[in-house]
Amino acid sequence: MKFPMHLLVTSILISINPILVQTKEIKYNHNSITVSEIKKKVGFKVYVPKQVPNNWTLEIKTYPWREKENIAYFRLHYMDSKDEKLLLGIAQRKKTSNTEDTHPHAKQVDINGYKGYFEEWGNSGELDKKGELVTGGLLSWTQKGTYIQMDSSRISKEKMLEIARSMEAHKNE
Repeated sequence: MKFPMHLLVTSILISINPILVQTKEIKYNHNSITVSEIKKKVGFKVYVPKQVPNNWTLEIKTYPWREKENIAYFRLHYMDSKDEKLLLGIAQRKKTSNTEDTHPHAKQVDINGYKGYFEEWGNSGELDKKGELVTGGLLSWTQKGTYIQMDSSRISKEKMLEIARSMEAHKNE
């Protein structure tokens, strides 16, 4: 009975999820550093998804924490329209020999010809402490020298892959 219930819940979530659309303008929150600014301060290509819901906002976190010039890596935090829930995180850093693409239980996926790995959360399909369905997982791949790791517990594997496949090298605005 668990399997059919999971399909029902997944169908409902897919039907009520905002439609992915081509994003023309990035909506930043919290006076975030911009993608254009990040691009100038890292030594690798910066990728941004072209297909995210219009009502998501973006905050960019840099590491080391609060570093302004020598940014080793960064995370794109896509939040809901009320800026209350992290929907999707995308970390990016320069690919090194220490950067791992695989995880022990990950399944190989294709991201526009790049070998990627997806691992769902151990509690996927269950309700969290707030009563919300846990979905998604951890998706990682290397694209032209940039290691990208995407995570979400609120959007499905299929939506994560759709967003990942829409990622392109950022062009100056």
